[in-house]
Amino acid sequence: MSLSLCTTSVANTGEISCDKSRGVLKKILIFNGSVAAADYTDEEELFDTLVEYSKLSKSEGNKIFPINEAQDIQDSSEANTEGTLGLGFKATLREGRPAYTVKMFAGADLLKRLRTWNNKTVRILEWDANGVLWGTKSGTTFKGFQAKLFFTGNKLATGQNVEEGIVTFTISILSTSEYFDNPYWAGLGEFNIEDIAPLVDVNLAYVSAASNVHQISMKVPSSNLIQDYDIFDESGTAIAALTFTAKSGTGSNPTTALAVSSVAANSTLDTLAVTYESVAYTAAVGNIRLIPPTPAVLDAADVTNVELIEVIYAKP
Repeated sequence: MSLSLCTTSVANTGEISCDKSRGVLKKILIFNGSVAAADYTDEEELFDTLVEYSKLSKSEGNKIFPINEAQDIQDSSEANTEGTLGLGFKATLREGRPAYTVKMFAGADLLKRLRTWNNKTVRILEWDANGVLWGTKSGTTFKGFQAKLFFTGNKLATGQNVEEGIVTFTISILSTSEYFDNPYWAGLGEFNIEDIAPLVDVNLAYVSAASNVHQISMKVPSSNLIQDYDIFDESGTAIAALTFTAKSGTGSNPTTALAVSSVAANSTLDTLAVTYESVAYTAAVGNIRLIPPTPAVLDAADVTNVELIEVIYAKP
């Protein structure tokens, strides 16, 4: 009589033809959200969903943050913990967690923003050089692997190697069961990964006012000591044609609706001339919160790869 639990505790060992294995890393996508089953019924729908999520505001839960393409990758995984018995038997007691050291190109300003992610627990999707996207599932929901990231760089170049403009980051995977036992892939090689685009923060800022007409600048905060980058020349007219909303009130989160009568491009000051409805403006007290169009609306107006950051300022 043969007694065995193998029929219920293990799987068969046959292999499906053309199964996928992880290729060389191309990009990681920081993605703390999830993709519902209805949004990955085929490859095109999944890719379109990822593109859509990359154009969300950074305040949205399903926002995707793409990281620049990997230029070098090393396996820095922890070794397995092994145990032995006195007569030579050896067994793996604990599987080492995966980790990688990756190099990419990035400047000082991007590095500052990347370092805001240091040591935070996030979820990541992997896109490899074969055009295959890797993640995991919870029920029928597709999501990223749990990981911690750490970015460093911007040291003086020594001239002995390719060092200038190199940022190094580490990926430390937190769950071996997710990463090794429950990976799921989608072949997206026919699509352009660059369509899943990172956004640049563009800060709105109060400049001046003449009664209910306020001048608002649009600049990218940067490491340039002399000046921030102003997007007015390339995008001011297109942005002025879009819809802005506003609120007024005391405190740091004004809640009273304040109608915006018009927005015009002011080429003299390189600002947006925002005109608030006169009666509502006169009644307004405290602070004004100017809310710009979303990144998706900007993208549809051909103002691409930027997110306008709302501004809250004291009513002058």
